[in-house]
Amino acid sequence: MKSSRLSVLALVAFAVACGAASNPDVAAKAGDTELSSARLAEVLAQSQAPLEKDVARNIAELWVNYQLVGLAAANNDSLSDAKVMQEALWSQIDNIRVKKFYDNVSKGWDSLSPGTDESRYMSGEALAARHILVKTEPNATPEQIGVAKKKADGILAEATTANFAVLAAKSDEPGAKERGGDLGLFQRGMMVPEFEKCLLVLKPGEISKEVCQTSFGFHIIYRSPFADVAEKFAPVAKQRNVAIAESTYLAKLETSHGVKIESSAPVKAKAIAKNPLGYVKDNAALASYKGGSLSASRFAQWVMAYPPQAQIRPQLVAAPDTLVEKFVKQIVRNELVLKQADSAKSQADTSELQVLFMNFKSDVPRVWGGLGIDPTKLTDSANTSKPKVAAARVDSFYNRLVKNEVPFVEVSYPLAHALQSKYPFSINETGLDKVIEKAKTLRASSDSSKAQTAPTGTAPATPPDTTQK
Repeated sequence: MKSSRLSVLALVAFAVACGAASNPDVAAKAGDTELSSARLAEVLAQSQAPLEKDVARNIAELWVNYQLVGLAAANNDSLSDAKVMQEALWSQIDNIRVKKFYDNVSKGWDSLSPGTDESRYMSGEALAARHILVKTEPNATPEQIGVAKKKADGILAEATTANFAVLAAKSDEPGAKERGGDLGLFQRGMMVPEFEKCLLVLKPGEISKEVCQTSFGFHIIYRSPFADVAEKFAPVAKQRNVAIAESTYLAKLETSHGVKIESSAPVKAKAIAKNPLGYVKDNAALASYKGGSLSASRFAQWVMAYPPQAQIRPQLVAAPDTLVEKFVKQIVRNELVLKQADSAKSQADTSELQVLFMNFKSDVPRVWGGLGIDPTKLTDSANTSKPKVAAARVDSFYNRLVKNEVPFVEVSYPLAHALQSKYPFSINETGLDKVIEKAKTLRASSDSSKAQTAPTGTAPATPPDTTQK
């Protein structure tokens, strides 16, 4: 199997539950259909994905979700019951409710200015500059660096506030001549530290007295005066007003509710990120506040609700505990804002729900079609039951998918959430342990065979790169 497909599968955040089955020969089960540990080990061993339990679990989760979709198709169940859809779409509905609440509570936030635009710009709330770059290469010799420094010093000697934009034509930065070296308006932290340090030494309207060296080369810097950026700064200041007001609002909300993050929260949050649905029945609190708490179960649902491309799960696993704690606190703030929205009776209206429901309803036949399990076509010549026909076709698709013979079919979180709430399934942790053990043996054997059969002086063959662009 080609590595590009497994790397995709390993990162997909599908929502499936972890069962308590103890048979190590079974990796996963959906309805009456089983995925054997041996089969999953073969899939993992033939890939170039890491032989880790989390990877095995994600691939098993994919199989489970496909089989659950097949089970729904066999029952001609479009999951279109209003209650089922509303529960599956909880995160999107909550987003609508919070937006409506914020639209009301945030009125006037953009005008809550902590000072005049000019005073705020002068204090460095936002930065603006023009610069002229004399570039140096990463592998430049001391002599080459010296030549670049001499050239930059020469340009600096010519520079004045009146001719700086014209002088920018001498810059090595692409497009500098056309822009007059203008870098526009930017926030602190957006430029490399050396450049920002040199810039902050200057007052608006000043040119650097010495050239500034960074990894890019030597810079002559002109910190733009307020008059040059007033029009650009005004909308930025309004956005900043809203950000400050929102931060103040949330901080007060957090304080008034006495939010307390448990000391074990970062460790547990990471464990949940690795295996969210392993914690769907865990009511232990990651954080508490007046009138409620953030349970492990609720946190897991929040984590799964983020789109896969956001990469929340792997980022949480790799992040330091301090950042994980901040993320937990942000989820607590989300919960508190939802409580405020409840009090304000902020709800999604009928038309908004209809749009969400329509999109959900169209998602079901999309996945059915992608897997080749249209409910009207689940028959065979042997009059096999529809669940068995669906399961067989899903297995066939899965086998072709891991060989890169068919395109990947995504099962969205709302659809997976609806399926997992309605149909039985499990991921067997004991089985996954056996998968890793067997996959290591299979891969070692395969590597040994390749080494023995490879022509002298050549490396073992590797599959071509089929990563989709």
